[in-house]
Amino acid sequence: GEFSIGPHADSAYGHHPCSINFYIPLTRIEGSASLFLESRPGSEDWHPIEGAYGFVKHFAGAICAHWTPENNTDFTRISLDFRIIPGPLYHTLQCGGGRTGGVRDVYREKEGYYHRCYKNEDDSSVSWVREAGSFQTPDARFGFPWTKFKA
Repeated sequence: GEFSIGPHADSAYGHHPCSINFYIPLTRIEGSASLFLESRPGSEDWHPIEGAYGFVKHFAGAICAHWTPENNTDFTRISLDFRIIPGPLYHTLQCGGGRTGGVRDVYREKEGYYHRCYKNEDDSSVSWVREAGSFQTPDARFGFPWTKFKA
């Protein structure tokens, strides 16, 4: 079969190497409807992530390769996928892209991709709050890999 998205580690696309991927299926995931990943960088010991609605998987997708095959099941694969960078690690790349062997976080180049959030707790509830700031207009760094652009 074909890859819907071939094996890759997100740092190859400019993501911060300390980012943590979260994968939350909204449908059951099994067989070719699964996300496949390696257990540690470079191991290529592919294993499927299988589960049902409500399952949450987090992994080091910036440095561990992962991919999804062509879905040959009778159901649609739907998931929420996002990345976080723990606050203390955000500045680990400061000037890293300009150094030999350094890594550049291309998502930091335009204001608005990252938003700082903090935990707000009171006696009766806990919530996560995003600091003020506007969201970016979607561009090549957002949406599906096949996003088309007007000429």
